[in-house]
Amino acid sequence: MKQKPFLLIVAVLIGVIIYAYYAPKESPERATTLTPKQYIELVEQKKQERKAEAAEEEKQQDSEKAQQ
Repeated sequence: MKQKPFLLIVAVLIGVIIYAYYAPKESPERATTLTPKQYIELVEQKKQERKAEAAEEEKQQDSEKAQQ
C-alpha cells in the first residue's frame, strides 16, 4: 500500500521529463508574450508573408491560364 503513491509520483515524473524533452524548442508567437514593438513587427512580418503568398498564387494561376 505504501508503494502506490511512490510509483504514481515516479510515473508522473517520467511523463514530465518525456514531455519536456519532446516539447518544441521555440515558444509560439503570442501577443501576450511580446512587447508592443515586437508585436507590431510581428504583424508587419505576417502582412508581408501574406502578400508574398498572394503574389505567388497569382503567378501560379497566370501560368496555369497560359498553359491552357
